[in-house]
Amino acid sequence: MGTFIDAAVTSLGGGHVFGRGALHLADAAARACLERARHPADELDLLVHVGVYKDFEIAEPALASIIQEDIDANLGSPPRLGHHGTFSFDVSNGGCGVITAAQLVDSFVADGGARRGMIVAADADPSPHTTQDFPFAPAGGALLISHVDDEGGFERFDTRTFPEHAGQFETQLRWEPHAGRTHRGRNVLELFEAPAFAATCIEAGTLVARELLAATETPAGSIDLLIASQYPPTFARELGRALGIADDRVPRVAPELARTHTAGPIAALEAAIASHRFAVARRVLFVTCGAGLTIGAALFRTPPATSFFAG
Repeated sequence: MGTFIDAAVTSLGGGHVFGRGALHLADAAARACLERARHPADELDLLVHVGVYKDFEIAEPALASIIQEDIDANLGSPPRLGHHGTFSFDVSNGGCGVITAAQLVDSFVADGGARRGMIVAADADPSPHTTQDFPFAPAGGALLISHVDDEGGFERFDTRTFPEHAGQFETQLRWEPHAGRTHRGRNVLELFEAPAFAATCIEAGTLVARELLAATETPAGSIDLLIASQYPPTFARELGRALGIADDRVPRVAPELARTHTAGPIAALEAAIASHRFAVARRVLFVTCGAGLTIGAALFRTPPATSFFAG
């Protein structure tokens, strides 16, 4: 162990590709997170982007490298004399991206190989005029993790995929030959969600969380906070009840963040920090869900007498 969560911040937008798309939301969240934690961008050793629905479905270059440039995090190669670079890259694991990135960042930061790592998540409708049934609220999130010389931090991670349920949430790009203003056709992003998707996420999330708690010999009743995905909308609350975690230990996010995708767990963490519940929590359980069907879970233990910036 040996990690500390400095800050968690979200940003909101209207979902328009120009000016308020996923990149804008990611930049805004990253800058606000650094400001709230009172650290300059050039202190970042790692920057990991986990958003899925990007502006115009951009794939190259990695969005993390663009965010790094936008926030001025150690640009140039090699680094300036006396400074270090920032290693930036994208990770794609749907709604479980934050947990996957946290495991990667923790592997560098916990032992002191890196001092600070940031996870950035953002999703927005990549093409509002050619997307059908886009379910997620446009939002960005940033989470800053730093090294500390104590025993606090992530104790265990667990990620599992249930391929038998993969068809319950799917995204595909479909060609409509006679669509568009010129009727020459266009690509349409189409999302399908089965009626049973939410219930399946809760069932699978409960299974993975119970196994993680058993492996760490942690009773569910000792969990002070449950930080969970905000999509499906019922996931966090119903998962808590299935695990026997009281409702008041499941943070409530602002209504406009209630259907966020990859930034969902960051929104829940931000709410917990703002309410000062995170500052006094000793054991924090993270559980995320996404397409695949994939569940990501982690157990975080805070050291005694730890303070957090609540903004």
